[in-house]
Amino acid sequence: MKNRAIYYFLLVLLLITGCDRIQPTSTVTVMPAAIEPASTSTLEVPLETRDLPISPDNAADVKLLRTVDEGLGRIWTMAFSADGKYFAYTNQNGLNLQNAANSEPVFTFSLLEPNTFNSFTFSQDGTMLASPQTIWDVQSHQVLHKLDGFGYFHAYFSPDGAWLAVSGEQPIQIWDVASGQLVRTFESKPDSHSFSISFSPDGTLLADSGSDGRITLWDVASGKTIRSLSHGRQNDVHDIQFSPDGKLLVSVGTDSAVRLWDVSSGQVLQTMMHGDGLYGVAFSPDGRLVASASCDRTVKLWEVATGRLVNSLRHGDEVTSVAFSPDGALLASASYEEKIYFWSIPGD
Repeated sequence: MKNRAIYYFLLVLLLITGCDRIQPTSTVTVMPAAIEPASTSTLEVPLETRDLPISPDNAADVKLLRTVDEGLGRIWTMAFSADGKYFAYTNQNGLNLQNAANSEPVFTFSLLEPNTFNSFTFSQDGTMLASPQTIWDVQSHQVLHKLDGFGYFHAYFSPDGAWLAVSGEQPIQIWDVASGQLVRTFESKPDSHSFSISFSPDGTLLADSGSDGRITLWDVASGKTIRSLSHGRQNDVHDIQFSPDGKLLVSVGTDSAVRLWDVSSGQVLQTMMHGDGLYGVAFSPDGRLVASASCDRTVKLWEVATGRLVNSLRHGDEVTSVAFSPDGALLASASYEEKIYFWSIPGD
């Protein structure tokens, strides 16, 4: 119960006070002028008008395509399905599934604890959706399995969809998706809270990040630690993600740094300073760009190879989450102003 109280305390500080509690101590880097949204209302522009995948070559041309802002409330996390058919996000209402093409609502799934940074995950084939407590069938919206997920806040399907990993204030667990049975519990440090979790593309590694500045790489088959990385002492590492080829890992946290790691060596390859505390991060599908979401009300796009800033996208409030569409032609971002922004390269 003590661990749970500490975890909730950290979450409440993050959700309610936002950047007031996670101001970095480093000097803010001066960046190019950010792009202002064209409007604060919903823009009736079809998502099909997007054209090229966003890349370092054209990212400077990214424009706001549309916003969705009708009764969304504060948004915690969001993601596209791998087939690009669906877009989903979490808020105080639960886990909301939409048609990715037009943002039309499809279904809302109930969450055990909707008022936290509950993450969710699509299976790679797009047939399943999961929170740390529940696995659903996307088409029928039926519950496939209820899991004993008390004290867990983050979920991630293995690439083959066979396993579901969950993390939070308890040791990481691996669940068999077909049977709904617990397969393995990892041995983690006491009082080590996990803020994010991610499978490597080949499914052999699992990474999680914590409230103590740590990042841990685990061997999935054995549940043993392979390597521990330090994003920085006294930093909450809010989000991590493997690159599409599995060679890199990106991490962000309260120190405003976007760090790119070499997975095989554990060495930092690039450190990009966003300028304020960070909530979320995402690789583009081709692995050439990283998008970071920050308390400074911007999403910034970085070239992976050089660490170069290629664009800064302005929002009306702190940005909580960011995600690329599977084809790389669309970038979604969510902020505390209770909106979802969709960005793209304008078509001809």
